[in-house]
Amino acid sequence: MDIKKALESARDLYNIIRLYGHFELLEKVDFKKLNQLYSETARHLELLNLKESVQNSADTTNLLNVALEDVLFMFRKVSEDELIIADKLKNILQKTREALGGNFDQKDPVFISLYDELKRLFNKKNLDEITQDEMKHNIGFLQKIFDKVTELNRKNNLLKAKYENDVKYARIHKRILEKENISKKESDICRTLLDIKKQADEKVLINAKLLENESYFRQMLSPMVIGSFGNVKIALEPDSAKFINTCVANEYMNEYQGVSA
Repeated sequence: MDIKKALESARDLYNIIRLYGHFELLEKVDFKKLNQLYSETARHLELLNLKESVQNSADTTNLLNVALEDVLFMFRKVSEDELIIADKLKNILQKTREALGGNFDQKDPVFISLYDELKRLFNKKNLDEITQDEMKHNIGFLQKIFDKVTELNRKNNLLKAKYENDVKYARIHKRILEKENISKKESDICRTLLDIKKQADEKVLINAKLLENESYFRQMLSPMVIGSFGNVKIALEPDSAKFINTCVANEYMNEYQGVSA
């Protein structure tokens, strides 16, 4: 903070010199370099604050949105023999974070479990002071998370393709399977949801303002849900029908409102 204040003073001095036209004084100090140092100091302060937030805060929901590898390795001084290992750790951390961030179903229990594993790693104190052996252990730990989330993303994308790459219905499909008391036959679920999707999409396409009246939209979906499941001989219990209707409606409303699911 002291360095930043001193460099701010230098910047103010530069502006005063230009204002009063004493341009010969500009030749006596490299103000361009001082301005670069100010920018670098400000960036370091931001990283220090972010590093403290990631390691000390109970709220780690920003883990996937932050360049964690920069947070960790900006402050780590490594010897030559550690540098290669540190770079490997940095690379696998970046890949793992991006793979988790690329998952479109963050309510999936498998995703939540993998995300919690990453959080446990960052809940440890002084991550930037880890030893060479600890770095090697963390590389293996992160590689396992990366492999699992890569496989999860692969399965998610296969499911998404069945719904014309509509992530809304891929998520609904998974919530129905997790419910267990509706149907375990995925072909029936897929056939039914595609029928609901066709009807709902047509309604929204014809009248986009439907989504402005959320209660009406939810009410409109109800006969679609019950009728489509009835077509494949699945008689829904009232609670199950309400659950599916809520899932479908929430997905459309979140998409309309630009809310991450």
